[in-house]
Amino acid sequence: MGPTGPHAERQDRVSPRTTPMSNSDSRPDQAQSPAYDEVLIRLAQYAASVRRPQQATLRTAALCLTDAVGCATAALDDPECARRLGPWIPGTRVTDGVPVWGTDHVVDPVKAAHDLSVMIRWLDFSDTTFAGGHPSDNLGAILAVSDHVSRQRLRSGHAPLLMADVYAAMVGAYEIQGQLAADNRFDHPSIGLDHVVGVKVASAVMAVRLLGGDAETIAVALSHAFLDGHSLNAYRHTPNAGPRKGWAGGDAASRGVWLALQAMHGEPGCPTALSARTWGFEAVHLDGARVTLTRVLDSFVLDNTIFKLHPCQRNASTAVESALRLHRWLDGGVSSIKRVSIFTHDEAMRRIDKPGLLPNRAARDHSIQYVVAVALLRGRLTADDYSDASAGDPRIDWLRERTTVVENARYTRDHHDVAVRSCANAVQIELQDGSLSPLEETLFPAGDPSRRADAIPMLKDKFHALTRHRWPEAFRNNLLAQLLDADAMQRMPVPDFMTMLRTSP
Repeated sequence: MGPTGPHAERQDRVSPRTTPMSNSDSRPDQAQSPAYDEVLIRLAQYAASVRRPQQATLRTAALCLTDAVGCATAALDDPECARRLGPWIPGTRVTDGVPVWGTDHVVDPVKAAHDLSVMIRWLDFSDTTFAGGHPSDNLGAILAVSDHVSRQRLRSGHAPLLMADVYAAMVGAYEIQGQLAADNRFDHPSIGLDHVVGVKVASAVMAVRLLGGDAETIAVALSHAFLDGHSLNAYRHTPNAGPRKGWAGGDAASRGVWLALQAMHGEPGCPTALSARTWGFEAVHLDGARVTLTRVLDSFVLDNTIFKLHPCQRNASTAVESALRLHRWLDGGVSSIKRVSIFTHDEAMRRIDKPGLLPNRAARDHSIQYVVAVALLRGRLTADDYSDASAGDPRIDWLRERTTVVENARYTRDHHDVAVRSCANAVQIELQDGSLSPLEETLFPAGDPSRRADAIPMLKDKFHALTRHRWPEAFRNNLLAQLLDADAMQRMPVPDFMTMLRTSP
């Protein structure tokens, strides 16, 4: 089944490709053209056929969008985020431009994809998956293209896209990014790419779909997304950790939109972008290993979204929960601590076991020692706890120096087992007198799908905490109710949604 609603009537507008997806094209000048790589075909055919989600998936998509709105709104308070928004050249006017939430900016869809995704990701508080990464990084591309297309259609007397189209695109983007990450681990140290390679691919794919392209056009954009230069994971680690962590997803989303537009304008594809000898993605980045997809592509990743309920790297979230319980056990007796032991899995050991100097926010929120120390000391963890002023508390470094991080083999095994997908940590305290605290173990974070009933009230609280500085209570309550009413929301025209968030009080 192809795209629903306004997409179906647009299929005949797609320009013919110079390189077919198979060898069946009989045109003389293309008879010997190679077939597209199998993975590109699978992804393109899946993206073209994604259906509007059923009820359970729809409700989760609504939660993801709600969470993204809260994260984006809070990010506007950071001048470092705000200065990255708006047209590259001040004063530029764009026909059928896209409004940037909470600002006066109206920009082209490529820049809008950047701005919206940067806002959503800036605080590193947005949703994640069992395979890592932040699939809501794609929301900027999805919303920017949906809004731009809708305004063009309205100007021509046609119906706009609906939020139902946005939800369907979310399903596809989450699935593509998440399944590629789960099967290929592009950000593993043996490869070294950053996970936003998946954002670029997923955003390009779903942007073509929303622009009205068919599977063949999607394959063109896909091929170029894989051929692109890709971000290295170095900027997530000291001494290179810094603001790029906040805009990398937006950069990838906007590039995906740009590639989608090129495909829609007739750019030919590169059918062996993955498999080409010497120069292809697999040869250059994977030492000849194949890009694989082992699962049937459906809605698994979105259905199993993990929501962040503490602003830290996902592998530390269960350690924070354990430390918060030990804060109550300590009852103010921090000075009596002799040692803090954190038991974790191998991915956390690689990514967030960070003693030593932590010069900025980006380094602190990716240190398991730092977040546990703050939770033990303050009984909380907020974005403000990563500020220079907060980090200046000498007790934090005092605790970090007394903290050891140890791998637990069972936690590692269950973390990588796709049937379990745990993200376990345990924390235990030894006091100066030799006595031990309980071993506080947390196997799955509060935002995990296995704890969804517990998470929904916490997600509502998170939304209010992130937005109360900008919106009065009555508006917040009304907006939250609208966002969570997925059945009603899916009938809303996309421009109405975008304008609502632009002109909010």
